[in-house]
Amino acid sequence: MNAMYYVWTFCPKCEGQLTLQFARSDAGLSGSLRRWSRDRSVNDGRRLETPAGEVAADGAFETACLCGQPIRVAASEIQRATTERPAV
Repeated sequence: MNAMYYVWTFCPKCEGQLTLQFARSDAGLSGSLRRWSRDRSVNDGRRLETPAGEVAADGAFETACLCGQPIRVAASEIQRATTERPAV
């Protein structure tokens, strides 16, 4: 089973809040991009696919918001998804 990764960010053009969820493989990145407007009236998304050749050695990559704005994702922003719950 491939590990899942995620990034929370925002779009400077449409000011949407974005979440990217994806898995890595030899072919590249595959997952989804979701966008919410500040007032939550917009909630849309699309498939996220980035070929391996467009992913930097450190894992950074670029994609686009649904409004078309390029979104750069730094390796330091990428979190590994987990199902573990914090100890209480």
